[in-house]
This record gives sequence, C-alpha cells and structure tokens, in this order.
Amino acid sequence: MKKGTFVSLVAAIVTAATLTAALPAIAQTAAQSIDKPFIHPAWTGVWQGNLGGVPAVTLTLANDAGEANGTIVFHAIKNENGHAYSFSTEPHTLIHPRIEGDTLSFQVIRGNGSAEVLNMSAELNNDGNIQFTCSNCGPEGTHADLERIQ
Repeated sequence: MKKGTFVSLVAAIVTAATLTAALPAIAQTAAQSIDKPFIHPAWTGVWQGNLGGVPAVTLTLANDAGEANGTIVFHAIKNENGHAYSFSTEPHTLIHPRIEGDTLSFQVIRGNGSAEVLNMSAELNNDGNIQFTCSNCGPEGTHADLERIQ
C-alpha cells in the first residue's frame, strides 16, 4: 500500500470514528429542539411601560428552561396634585406563553380573588420595543408601548 493511500485511509477512519462518537449528542440536541423550540434572544429581557413618568407595567421574559417564560407586573397609578405615583403592585406569572413570529401570546389570572383569565399579547417591533395588548381588559382592551430597559 502506498504511503499516501495509507494516510488517506487513516484519516477516513478517524473522521468516521469522530462522527460516530458525535451522533448521540447531535441526536439529543435535535430531540431537544423538537421538544422545546428555540427562543430568539431578542425575546429575553425586561420591558417597561410608564404612565405619568411612573412604571405602570413591567414585562420580564426569559429562556431559562429552553422555552419562553416570565412575569408581568401591573402597577396601579394615582395622580394627585399633578404628582403620579404607584399605590398598588400586582405580579403575575405568564400562563401558556407561546411565540409565533414577532408576537408573544400569553394569559394571566386577573387576581384580587378573581379567577378571570386575561388574554395578552406582545408584539416585538423593529426597534426592540413591544406593543402590549390585553384584549379583554376593559370594553376596548388595553394597549401600551413597552420600552426595553434590560
């Protein structure tokens, strides 16, 4: 056997062995991708909407478990003598979060003893900020612009 042919044969055997050893890891990664869809990093962070210069809503999104999860915090705002302030805070865990394209949809339980489910969505804009909507919060729904703060 010629020296060049022998070197090529050894290289082919080493390559085949390396690929064979890597296949279980590749298969596991593929399976995880099917079970838990990839969440684009643009969705992870903290967004805040203000009312009268005071935080009114804070949306925090993470990808810790390989899928979208997070919290939303609502702040009730009062305005007395031209001074706005938060007098109540209501935190919620996102229920059934799902991302389709540029839109995150989720639900929260209204709270304060109510079991009403509120349907919410957040549309990620080109500038990295979010247009937030609660479709069944009030007769016309609620809309807010949320700015990325982290």
